[in-house]
Amino acid sequence: MKSGKFNVVTDGQFGSTGKGLITSFLAAAHRPKILTNTNMANAGHTAVNTKGEAFIAKVIPSASILRKWLPDYDPWIILGSTSAFQIEQLNKELSETNSADRLIIHKRAMVITAEHKEKESSGKESTKHLASTMQGCGAALAEKVMRLQSVRLAEHYSELQKYVFNDTWTRPAKIMEDMSLNDPFGSMCPHHCDSLHEYLDCILDSGITVLHEGAQGFSLDINHGQSYPTCTSRGTTATQNLADMGISPKRLGDVYLVLRPYPIRVGNVVENGEQIGYSGNCYNDQTEMTWDDVAAKSGMPEEYAKILTDKERTTVTKRIRRVFSFSKRQLIEAAIVNGATKIALNFANYIDWSCHKQSSAEFLSKPILDFIKMIEDIAQIPVACVGTGPQYDHIIDLTK
Repeated sequence: MKSGKFNVVTDGQFGSTGKGLITSFLAAAHRPKILTNTNMANAGHTAVNTKGEAFIAKVIPSASILRKWLPDYDPWIILGSTSAFQIEQLNKELSETNSADRLIIHKRAMVITAEHKEKESSGKESTKHLASTMQGCGAALAEKVMRLQSVRLAEHYSELQKYVFNDTWTRPAKIMEDMSLNDPFGSMCPHHCDSLHEYLDCILDSGITVLHEGAQGFSLDINHGQSYPTCTSRGTTATQNLADMGISPKRLGDVYLVLRPYPIRVGNVVENGEQIGYSGNCYNDQTEMTWDDVAAKSGMPEEYAKILTDKERTTVTKRIRRVFSFSKRQLIEAAIVNGATKIALNFANYIDWSCHKQSSAEFLSKPILDFIKMIEDIAQIPVACVGTGPQYDHIIDLTK
């Protein structure tokens, strides 16, 4: 990860590649002082510690939990302008991570209400036919874009005022001071920062490292993804993450493209035995598979193979994920559009189970090494780390 830069972890496929695992691993290894994201309620990221304890983040960056798990790491958290969350879920995650005193929210972040969820779940504006997560994200975003008089953003909620950045707020200065900088708004910031993007630029100008956890997958991008309308409601690329945080491209550091050997899509919606929602097609060099196929190809033990399907449920909808063969076309597009500099390969144990939960390169068998060489040759960028299990120490670091 590049020091003093805005580093991004982004998904190179249809989502659920394990960005929570990669982000928590990178944060634990590099200790960036600021963690950022622009998550919406339709995505959930999971971080798992060395004891097997899991934290599921739907609002704040998943690596925020490291403040609780690691005694010597105390990051600040910034939610960008395109974040969309339920206040109850935000409070739950802040409580779980003990991070309420470390949070900054962009004033134009969106609050998702019960009405937004209802719009997507039923009636003429329902997104059920797309196998959407139906969490109210698109409805909230549409309301914001329409600029209706009834729109209420984060800045309009009294309970969020202590987190929302504004030009009279003292918490930004507290960050500078907390980072052992003796002159909070002096040499670091030659002028009073009236906006969050201006403040972030000062932070980066001072040499402070930022790690941004992207949400959803490149192939779901509303403009550049694999298909429309079976996509998400916004842009998901690394450069979109920069724009959403108000960060100049000159501040971009490493872009970690997270992949899995067998990409997934969210499950179709089936009610009373009838499919009423279809999550979309795959690339033309892919075929749809079953989880039994994956288990057989990896040499997975029978006891794990029996529960694999149940484990492969999405964090938000709890539907069983659809699974596909690897697409070279998908990788090429994702690497080019995102400007990826490194690859994080997750679920290597689905290639060869012998590496399951390992952290040493000696457990990279020939099938895994062949797969790594194949994706490096296609993307023309190196594989930096390999995920072999759910915990953030189940990573083989190839940069050492």
